[in-house]
This record gives sequence, structure tokens and C-alpha cells, in this order.
Amino acid sequence: MQIRRRASVRSQVIFAGIIAMVGAALPALPAVANETPVPVPSAAPRTMSTESSVLPTDQFIVKFKDRASIQSLDRKSSLNRAAGTLGVPIEAVRTLATGEEVVKTDKKLGGEEAGELVSALAADPSVEYAEPDVIMRPFASAPNDPLYSYQWAHSSTDSGGMRVLGAWDVSQGAGSVVAVIDTGITDHTDLNANILPGFDMIHDPLVAGDSNGRDSNPADEGDATYYGECEPGWPGYSSSWHGTHVAGLVAAVAGNSKGVAGVAPKAKVVPVRALGICGGYASDIADSIVWAAGGTVTGAPANANPANVINLSLGGLAPCSTIYQNAADFARSKGASVVVAAGNEGIDASKVSPANCKNVLVVGASTRNGLKASYSNFGINVDVAAPGGDMTNSGLDGILSTLNDGTDSLGSEGYSVMEGSSMAAPQVAAVAAMMYSKLPALTPADVEQRLKASARPINGCGCGAGLVDANATLTKVAAEAAPITAGIPTISGEAAVGKLLIAEPGNWGNTYEATWNYQWNRWGTPIPGATGNGYWLTEDDHQATITVTVTATKKFVPAVSATSEPTVQVAPGTLFGSVPVITGSAYEGSTLTANPGTWGPAPVDLTYRWTRNKPGTTGEHVSSASTYTLTSEDIGSTLSLHVMGNKTPYWLLEMSSKPTPVVVAADKAVTPEAVVFTEAPYMGNDRYTIPESETMDYQVDDKMLQAGTHPARGQAKITAVPKSGYAVLNGATSEWKAYFSAKGPEFTAPAVSPFRDVATTQQFYKEMSWLADRKISTGWVEADKSVSYRPVTPINRDAMAAFLYRAAGSPDYTPPAQSPFKDVATTQQFYKEMAWLAETGISSGWTENGARYYKPLTPIKRDAMAAFLYRLVNKPDYEAPMNPPFKDLDSGQLFYKEMVWMSVAGISSGWQLGENNYWYQPMEPINRDAMAAFLYRLP
Repeated sequence: MQIRRRASVRSQVIFAGIIAMVGAALPALPAVANETPVPVPSAAPRTMSTESSVLPTDQFIVKFKDRASIQSLDRKSSLNRAAGTLGVPIEAVRTLATGEEVVKTDKKLGGEEAGELVSALAADPSVEYAEPDVIMRPFASAPNDPLYSYQWAHSSTDSGGMRVLGAWDVSQGAGSVVAVIDTGITDHTDLNANILPGFDMIHDPLVAGDSNGRDSNPADEGDATYYGECEPGWPGYSSSWHGTHVAGLVAAVAGNSKGVAGVAPKAKVVPVRALGICGGYASDIADSIVWAAGGTVTGAPANANPANVINLSLGGLAPCSTIYQNAADFARSKGASVVVAAGNEGIDASKVSPANCKNVLVVGASTRNGLKASYSNFGINVDVAAPGGDMTNSGLDGILSTLNDGTDSLGSEGYSVMEGSSMAAPQVAAVAAMMYSKLPALTPADVEQRLKASARPINGCGCGAGLVDANATLTKVAAEAAPITAGIPTISGEAAVGKLLIAEPGNWGNTYEATWNYQWNRWGTPIPGATGNGYWLTEDDHQATITVTVTATKKFVPAVSATSEPTVQVAPGTLFGSVPVITGSAYEGSTLTANPGTWGPAPVDLTYRWTRNKPGTTGEHVSSASTYTLTSEDIGSTLSLHVMGNKTPYWLLEMSSKPTPVVVAADKAVTPEAVVFTEAPYMGNDRYTIPESETMDYQVDDKMLQAGTHPARGQAKITAVPKSGYAVLNGATSEWKAYFSAKGPEFTAPAVSPFRDVATTQQFYKEMSWLADRKISTGWVEADKSVSYRPVTPINRDAMAAFLYRAAGSPDYTPPAQSPFKDVATTQQFYKEMAWLAETGISSGWTENGARYYKPLTPIKRDAMAAFLYRLVNKPDYEAPMNPPFKDLDSGQLFYKEMVWMSVAGISSGWQLGENNYWYQPMEPINRDAMAAFLYRLP
């Protein structure tokens, strides 16, 4: 089907650029002076000029003679001798790919000092040459093209600029080819040098306007139309010379003292003419894509310069056709990135073809202010944005490029501003060309990913990752392309069996996005499975030397490996063992048993040595068995046990037990009288009774107890210890343990609240009224004689002490005349209760500058409250799990065990924030209502 200007919009392809001619939209552009050309500034990093001061450096490059014959020690000696000339330490940091050593001083040296060091190094007989590792810096500058200052799209200062100059420090696109599928090309001296042979793919002579079909001349014949020519109501337009404008954005020559500069001024453009009068056929455009990518098109010669990037600044309202998709897929399979303008209808780009095809990079248009252009299409199909311009307020806000000034037919070459996503797409195509130039191994998927990753987001744009940043993108590509330079790996750690060695890679260069691999070697042979940065030395390593090979790998450059110097020969390991314990009572006829504990690494051969220790002797060996039965010879002596661990290849380890009590005669072995526990309804009345005994002492936490009745709280663990001259009969009970419940009888809350500010229906009413019933809290007597509790007020540490003291039954206690806390006076309220907390070990307070503080008027936090309650019930035996029941607790934090115990004991369930998501909020102060609940729930 022929596309004429009268064809419907659904079946035609129109330009995605809106033209604004020079005279109307680009006021007062400076003339191009006919002056002697200025040399093109280098876009590569270069050293400072001779007029500038030399930058100090702390690195130097040294080439040693006949590297194979010079040992590491010799090289170090050479460096040390040179270092002595300036008194500056030097160390080698890495070896370059070409064999030179990079060495580093501990400070940067200026020109004179650096010269002295280089001279000293070069004078060494082992050194072939030496030179400073000169510091380079980017030196890209604006080209001398007279109109370049109007190319804000290149700017690093305008918020909407792509920061092109910085990218030129990496690449200007040399070696890359961009196919511009458009209206063709016109002769232009600011562009000709970068134009390669192209093709006219328009098959219809009426659309081509050149009286023939497809041919090898991609010249733009003009696409002017008259009113109604393309479709009813078509307004008619002058020739756009659109392809020339797009090509100039890609690769207008830079630094030629003429006009403008392309984004990739050293890239080449293959013009492919597919658009003519009233647009162009999709079939011609699809063939153009295939031909540009290096494919075969019947009747067309092979493209001698297959494109790395194909630009399509065109589109139409239509689904993605099969021919478009097939062409895009083919180009991608050939490694060509297909860059497509999103369109200018201000609609979702999914409605516009080929922007709605797969395997294309879709570009939306942005403004000089870095915002979405109002006309630009948007949506999920758009990948990135680039400057498209917005000339609503000023023509200078459009995108300047090469053009022809002819109205309908060719005129003179010139320049013009346009706006549209047609202008945005070729600038991204040019950035892609610079990427391929720097790193030819990139794939279209790689290019897209990196452009997106470096883009600057545009809020509310709907234009994918945002504004393309040429500098950021090319900087990262350069880092990926840079060959890795190896450092000198070292090994830290003790070279002994059972010890951990750690690999330190050293100072490597160009390792951006590198992955690191390690291989540990024994006598230079890889150790199977030893591929981490750490290696635990095994018994197989004994007397061997160990090295580590470090390998850095990047996607696009060869992997580089370096191997450390070998360790010393691996020494024997060190066994670990427990202090042995002797079980059994020390009396004649009793059998003592050796309990060696845990030794390792298992298995370890253990031998035993029992020693009789008589007063006035150095000890006598009596047995080598694991048990020993005491005889009359042992009476009056103590027995000790020595355990020897032996394992190859480990050093011997000997551990010794504590001596037994003095051995007594058999008739001195007795059965301790039992401790009696009496549990009452309330904690304050719980008791245990210690019997009178001539043979035993009774202890709690290593503290001696007097015979008689004692108050009990929570857990009670009492041990009988023989008095001098006695022993506990084997098999007799010598330890008693009980847990006294803190819960009293079942409590029914009264129908009338004891506190005026606590309703019978509110949370924790039962618990607060229980506090009143047990006289744990008396509340506050108000002016009207009523009593208030103030339930949602945080409880201070002084009042909390009173609560705990009363919950324990207000035990008989006389506080000391001198306060245990510097900030608690003996005369202040609750002094007795706070002193009782210190006496019982429930609170140790804070130690500051050698003094103890209690901070009585500070609200108590939930973590410290857990510790107080745990100690109130005498620290029940309990091991906290590593995985806490509360999401906001960590096993390493203060009072972790006590807070987890609160959950296990049913005292606190925390706050539920979602399914199976409980929080304890340890640093929150506890209110008086929750405090009542905690005390009521004590087990």
C-alpha cells in the first residue's frame, strides 16, 4: 500500500520532531568566524601543563632488571636503600601487567623530593628504570565550535543537561557506527567527515521524490507538502531536513571551529533514507533496520558498516507490527541497540509504534530544567529520557543541530533548533555509541542496563529510569573496560594447625564490579574446597607451606590472578581442654572419678595421673586409672588429678583439677540433714529452714546460712558443705532446690474500684486493684480524700523499689546509716526500699567516677524492669534461646536473657505488630498500669 500525504494517520509514520526555523526561534546566534582553526582540545586525561605546578605523588613505578633472578629480599633492599636518601618509608603495592612494580611512600612528595627518590631508585644496580606514578586528571573542555554554548543538552551545569563533556574524557565514539533511519542526509561541512555510505530504502518514487525507487543515494530530497496532500485537512509543511538534524545530534564534528558538536563527535553515521513525502512505509523502515544491522535486503548491497546503534526518531499510532518486531529482534541478535523516540502526543507510549515493540530502547523527552517535556509520551514502555527541548518561552530552549535552510528544496547548509523526542533519541544513541567505542563487548541489554543505572530520576515523569547522564554512564563503562592490575596478596594469621589464615588481596587496580575468588594451596598445589578468603589449617597442613591465589574477575576483561608468598611451615596445633573435675566424697573407701570435660579437636588421647598431696611433701603418684578408691593411706591428704591430652600433630596439653578436701576416715562420712521448705499463700510468708548440724554448713550462693528459718523469694538453692573433718556420704543428698510461686490465691477484683481514676472496665483493672488489696500500692490521697492511682504515668525507680519490697512481703530490714547510692539520701522517701534493692542484689545502680548512683526519679525502662523482676525471684535457672520471641531484641544486648524470660514466664507478651510479629520495646518507660500487670503475673 502506498503512503501518500492523504493517507490516514493510522497507516502512516510521521516525524517525532517539531521544527522551529532559525530566523523565528534562534535569535542572535553568533556568526561563524573565518579564522585560523584552533587546535582541538584533547578529551583524554593528560598531565598538568608545564606552566602548572606538578601535582605531588606518593607512588612510583620501578622496573627491576631480569626479574626472574632478583629475589623478593633483593627488591626490598633496593627500595630500602632508596628510601634512606629521603628518610621516607617505601613499600611495594602491586605488579603492573607489563612487569613493573608500583611502590608507595607514606606521604606525597613534591617535584624536587620525587626527583631525588627517582634518581636514587634508578641508581640502584638492580633497577632498569624508575619514574613517578604521575597523577592525571580529567581535562575535557568545551570544543571551539562557535554555537556550542547554545547546546545546553551537553551541559553539566544545566539541570537538564546530559553532562557530555565528562563523558568525552572516556570516549567520543571513535570506531562506533550509528545508523540514522530518517529522511536521509544533506551535504553539510560540519557533518560530512562523519558520514559513511548509506542507502535510500524508499521503494515508492512518489514518496522518495527522486523519480526512482531504492538506490544507494541516501540524500534528502526534501519532504515539503502542500495543503491536503497527505490527508484531508493536512496543513502542508516545508521540508524538515529532519535526518540531517538528527545526524548532527549524533556526530556533528567537534573542535573544527564551526557550528555545533555532536554528542559522539568521533562516531560515524550511516544515513538510511526511509521517510519521504508524507512519511514512510513500515515495510521500508523494517528493511532499513535489518540492512543497518548488517542483514540482507533483496536489491540492496550489503552494508559495509553494520551499525552498533540504530536510531529511529519516528513513529505512529499503531500496535507493534510483526515486521517491526522481527526487525528489532534481528538487530538485537546482531548486537545492535535500537533506540526509538517515545513520540510527541503526550500519551502513553504503549499506543505508539515502534516505541511499543520489544527489544528497543525507548527515549522520552525532557526540558532544560530537567523535567518531562509536556508533549512527550510516557509510560511503562519508556526506558529513559534525554533533552528534547521546550521552546514555549524561548527558542534557545530547543535542541540545536545541523540543518539545511532550504524551504522546499535544498538550500545552503545551516543550523536550527527543534524540539521533540526525535531530538532526545539520537542523543541517547550517541551515548550508546560512546559506550560501544569504549567497550565493544557490550550487548544491547548491557547498554540499556547501564544507561538506566546511571540515569538521574525525574519525579512524576513516567519516563523510566530518568535523564541519561553521559558522564556517569561512561565513567562506569570505563571502569568496567579497564584491565585489572594485580596487587600482592598477603596472608595474616598464625601458621599452626587449627588456626585461621586470612587472605589480604593487597592493592589491586581497576576492580570496579570485580568478583573475588580465592584458592588456598599446600606446597603450591590447590587444596580441594579451600576457596574462601579464610582457611582453617588442618592436620594435613602440618609442616607444609601455604599460599593463597587471589583471582579478580570482571565481565569484559581477562581475569587476573596473583599468589602470595608462602607461609612458614605450619607448626603443630594447640589442643583445648577443660579443667578436670573430681566427683565423689573424700573419705576412706570412697571411689573418686575423673571427669575430664571436653577436649579437642576430637578425638584426643587422654591419660590420668592421681597425686596424693600429704602435708610437707611434693606429692605422690598413686594411680593412672580414670578412677581411684581412697585408702587409709590417703587420710589427712588431699588428692589432685592431672589429665594429659595427646594428639598428632598438636602440642601436648596438661590440665589439673582442684584438690579434694582433706580425706577423712570412713566413719566421718555422714548424711546431711534435710532443708525444709514451707510455701505460704503469699510471697512474703514463704520460708525455708536450715537444720542445726555439727557436721555440715549450709550455703546459698556461697554465703553461709545460720541455722533457723529464713524468708524465701522465688528460686531457692541450698547446698550442704562438710565442716572440717567430715565428708558427705556418697549417694546422700547435699543440695536442695525449690521454687516458691509468687502468685497468691485466686483474686477477684472488687465491683467498686479502689482508685478514683481507674475504671472497673479498663485494661489491667484487676491487676491494679490487686496491688491495692495487697497493699503494694497505696496510691495518692487527693484533696477530697479520694485515692488515685495514675495508671498511665510512668513509674519512677524509687516507687518501683517500694512496689518490689512490698511484693516480697515487706521483709524485716534495717537500712544502713550510710546510703549505698550517692544520689539517694537516708532521709528521702523510699530510702529503705531502695537500700533493700541494693542489699539483695536486685539493683546495682550505675557506677560513675567510683560512686554508685540509683537515679531514683528517673522512669524505669522495660529492659531494666525485666532485670529487676528476674532478680526479685532469685534468678531462676534458665538459658535464653539465640532466636528471641521479640523482633526488636538482639542476643547481644543488655538484659537480653531477662527480657526473653519475661516472655517464657508469661509475664509479658509484648506488642503484636502483624502476624507472628511481636515487639518488646525495651527502651520505653513502663507505666504504672503495666507494672501492676507484671507483678501480678510473676510465676
